[in-house]
Amino acid sequence: MGELVINQAMLAQTVAEAGLPPNSPVMTGLEAFMMLTRDIQDSVMMIRAQPVKPLFQRMARIVREASSAIGKEVRLKTEGENTEVDKTVIERLADPLTHMIRNAVDHGLETPEVRAAAGKPTEGLVTLSAQHRSGRVLIELSDDGAGINRPKVREIAIERGLIPADAVLSDSDIDNLLFLPGFSTAKEVSALSGRGVGMDVVRSAIQALGGRVSIHSEPGKGTRFSISLPLTLAVLDGMVVSVAGETLVVPLSAILETASLASGDIRALGPETNVIHLRDAFMPLYDIGAELGYRTPQASYEGGIVLLTALEDGSRAALVVDSIMEQRQVVIKGLQQSFGHIQGVAAATILGDGQIALILDPADLVSNASGRTRIPDTALAG
Repeated sequence: MGELVINQAMLAQTVAEAGLPPNSPVMTGLEAFMMLTRDIQDSVMMIRAQPVKPLFQRMARIVREASSAIGKEVRLKTEGENTEVDKTVIERLADPLTHMIRNAVDHGLETPEVRAAAGKPTEGLVTLSAQHRSGRVLIELSDDGAGINRPKVREIAIERGLIPADAVLSDSDIDNLLFLPGFSTAKEVSALSGRGVGMDVVRSAIQALGGRVSIHSEPGKGTRFSISLPLTLAVLDGMVVSVAGETLVVPLSAILETASLASGDIRALGPETNVIHLRDAFMPLYDIGAELGYRTPQASYEGGIVLLTALEDGSRAALVVDSIMEQRQVVIKGLQQSFGHIQGVAAATILGDGQIALILDPADLVSNASGRTRIPDTALAG
C-alpha cells in the first residue's frame, strides 16, 4: 500500500510537470486512479485497526501475577477498551506496558498495612485507559499509590553521578530522572524490579513507535503515565509546507486551521518571544525554521502562514511556515534505527519527485521549543 501511494505521487508529479490540460484523458484517468488508491488505503487501514481490548485483558493477568508475587491487593480498572489502533502498535506496546504495570504494582502501590494507616482502602487500584485525542491514541496508566518519592529519586541520581549535587530541578525534572538508563529505586533484585532494565527501555520502545511518554505524580495520591501514539505506522494525510527552502510534512490530524498573519495579530511577549491574537484568544508563536536550526528568527512575520495545532493538554499553538504547497497522503518511513529519536520529528517520507521530507510531530516540537521568534534588541542593553 505504501509503495502504491509513492507511485501515485510520482505519476501526479510527472503529469503536473508535463503541463497537460485539466480535462485531458490522462488527467481524468489520474484522478480516478487517485480516488481508487484512497479507497484501498482506507480499507487497508480499517483492516489493520484493532481494539485495544485484547491487550488490556493481557494486562489483567500481569496485575494478578505481580500482586500475588509480592503480597499486595490490587484491582485493575480498564476504560476505553474499544478504542482502535494499528495492529502493529498493539503488538509492540505489549512489552513496555507490561513493564509499567509491574512498576505500578511494585513501586507505586503501598502494602495493605501502609495503605490502611494512611486511611486508604487496603486494595490498590491501577487504572488503564485508552482514548483518541488530537489525531493520536492516548493510553494512560495510573495508580492510587504513594506517588513518586522525589527526595529519594534525587538522592539516588546524585549517588550515581547522573546529576550534580547542586542541580536545581523542578518536580517534573525529578520525575523524568526515572527515564535515565539504568536508574532504579529498588534496593534488592526481585522478579519484578532491580534488574537494571528500567524505564529508559520503556521510553525507547514507545519512541520507536513514534510516541511519547510523560509522568504526572502527586505525593500520597498516586502516579499517572501518559503514552501518546500515532494511529497508524503506514500512511497518513499530511500538509506539505516549505520552511527556509526545506520541504516538511505536518500531519493533517494535528492542524486545526491555517491563517495568514497581519501586523495587528502579532504581539510581543518578553525580549525574544511573540504571541498571536486570533479569534479572541492568545497563542504562543513558534518559528519552525528557527526551532529546527534552518535559520535565525525573522525580523517580521507579517504575511506569514501559521498552522494552528492542538496540544494534548487542550492548549493551542501557532507554527509559522513560509508557504503551504499541497495536501497529500504520505508514506511513513521510520528514522529510529538510523538516527534515534529526534525532537520534533516523527518520521520521514518520500515525495513524488524522489525528495525526502521530514514528518513533524507538532506537540513534541512545541514541548522542546525555545520559543524564540524575535532577535533581542541589543541597542537597549547597557
